[in-house]
Amino acid sequence: MIELPTPRAGVPAAPNAPVPAARAAVLVDEEQFAHDLSLMLRSGLSLIEALRTLSEQGAGNAAEPVREVLQSLQRGESLSRAMQATGAFGVPLLACAKASELTGDLGDSLQRFASNAARIRVLRSRLVSACVYPALLISVTFVVVLFLLVYVVPRFALVLDNAAQDIAPLSRALIHLGKAMHEVQLPIWLTLAAALGTLAWMLWRQARAGQLAGWVLQQTVRLPWMRPYVRSFGLSQLARSGAMLIRSGVPALKALAMCRELVASSDQPRLDRALAAASTGTPLAQSLHDAGLLDTLAWRVLRVAEETGQLHAALDRVADVHDALLERGLERLGRLIEPILMLTIGVVVGGIVVLMYVPIFQMASSIR
Repeated sequence: MIELPTPRAGVPAAPNAPVPAARAAVLVDEEQFAHDLSLMLRSGLSLIEALRTLSEQGAGNAAEPVREVLQSLQRGESLSRAMQATGAFGVPLLACAKASELTGDLGDSLQRFASNAARIRVLRSRLVSACVYPALLISVTFVVVLFLLVYVVPRFALVLDNAAQDIAPLSRALIHLGKAMHEVQLPIWLTLAAALGTLAWMLWRQARAGQLAGWVLQQTVRLPWMRPYVRSFGLSQLARSGAMLIRSGVPALKALAMCRELVASSDQPRLDRALAAASTGTPLAQSLHDAGLLDTLAWRVLRVAEETGQLHAALDRVADVHDALLERGLERLGRLIEPILMLTIGVVVGGIVVLMYVPIFQMASSIR
């Protein structure tokens, strides 16, 4: 049985090891770390030599956790305990290191972790891109419309103030709206600047903590049409990371429990219920299916895998299914949303421009 301490706030706490106050700000690129360390170990370097190389090629604070791991190993501590004491490594990577201490395949275990992290990173990037692009279009459109109403329309209205002919009702309403917004333009621009500044600060803070993509996904869950895709992404992470941990020697229930934070918040209680049921003797596939985390196809695949002892391979196949569904769904969503956004932007901006020019056309007709 592989025992790991329960993580607190996403970062595992090392027993009997003080953690510096600034440690939380120093995070390691786990994918790159696992890939590089695996490459050197599989090339024949010893663990000490490989870590010394990583610490020498690292820059600034990013190399500090690696140097601390190296120093702990030289004092005789195990790799998993040394990594855990830094507070810079996540539970899945710690579990891989702990399991490899029993199996002796640290290089292969780290390679599996790096491959898994790379696939998740690519999928997360696609999901984040599908969220960010529409948000950018909507934001730019909002700023353009605000500029037209606050700055352009009031100045355009000066040309029409002395016009004797009647102005179309919609054009007159637009002019009145523009004049009203022009009177309070300073609060409008200050509010916009404050909102942009707050957003920039939040993005900077999340990026500094290495959690920007996760934060964007958390905000995306609020959009009804994106929830199924975020949920599918979480289930894919659960299956793939669980498979990686099981293949590394972590018991199945413990492996899935370690991946709890990877699923959507709405699925976390379901996973808890499923693992609780499985711990009392219910087959894992059945408990996950009853909790709504597996469809019928995945349930049958996992049920057979439990009997054959190939649970890790079955979880990988379940993750592949979720990945394929997610990629197709995002592609369809992009094809649907982009034309709708472009059409909406054209109607809104074009409508404002047309309403501004209608009085000019009326004046030209009266001159003739």
